[in-house]
Amino acid sequence: MTMEGFPVGQEMEVTYPPFKVYLTIRLETELSLSIKEGEFARTEAVAIEVVPLGKALFAVSWKESNGATVINVQDYDRGVFLSFVTLTSGEFWRMAGSMVITRSANATLDGHS
Repeated sequence: MTMEGFPVGQEMEVTYPPFKVYLTIRLETELSLSIKEGEFARTEAVAIEVVPLGKALFAVSWKESNGATVINVQDYDRGVFLSFVTLTSGEFWRMAGSMVITRSANATLDGHS
């Protein structure tokens, strides 16, 4: 498997039952996340590890500054993210979220493709 198809530069909105998160894939090794409302509200950049699983399917993992760990299975063909999160309290969450692209990986910095 290769990194071909991993959408570096893409911005997206992922809606999970407890919150909505805004993600920007900055590099193959970094993404930024923003949760704008609720008890988990914050914005930060995190180092990621990406493992290609198939065409337009990737496992992406990271550790947040508060110690929470996240594993996403990102399915770009279906627009679905499966997330497995261990909170700092030790609580473990399994969530499915729908993804909407808000800026394509192919868009230029001024917003034009």
